[in-house]
Amino acid sequence: MTDIMWDSEIYERALDTKPLAPSDAGPPLADPRRLRDTLGNFATGVVVLTYRSGDSHYGVTVNSFTSVSLDPPLVLVSMQRTSRALTYLLERPFTVNVLGDDQLATALHFAGKPQEGHLVEWAGDDIAPRLDGSLAYFQCTPWAGYDGGDHVLVLGRVMAYGQRDDTSPLLFYRGRWSALAREADGAEPGRSRS
Repeated sequence: MTDIMWDSEIYERALDTKPLAPSDAGPPLADPRRLRDTLGNFATGVVVLTYRSGDSHYGVTVNSFTSVSLDPPLVLVSMQRTSRALTYLLERPFTVNVLGDDQLATALHFAGKPQEGHLVEWAGDDIAPRLDGSLAYFQCTPWAGYDGGDHVLVLGRVMAYGQRDDTSPLLFYRGRWSALAREADGAEPGRSRS
């Protein structure tokens, strides 16, 4: 298997390009539902952003998360302007908890759909509260907030992080919860069995 160079750029001249005719263009951008459905074709991971307010821990499920920089270590989440959590994320430390495929009940809980009998387990920490058992976590301090239309792009500076290797990610695709497919031998795609 070859190593992929993610920081390399390759330029290739496009041959025989022509502008699209109006009849070849996609649906009008004035249809937000169709735009949202089309954007849903990009499978994403699922994270819960957790923070402290007073003596209580809170969280919100989102699927718009990405790495931004290694130096300094920055990550980005996109939050709706109407989210009650937004003010807290801009003012105090928070944790990005990347959920494993065994944490659907937790994702639903913090999406406002608590599951009967599900108990959220917290890991004690001084920086920001985090969920116990997450696939990965990034504890952050607020770095900056940027206008993103009906969303605000929140950058966090990573202060601590960790991961577990015994599970796969929870995914969101076309408005549904999903998980990585298993190969016939039970291994995850791209991972060899020892």
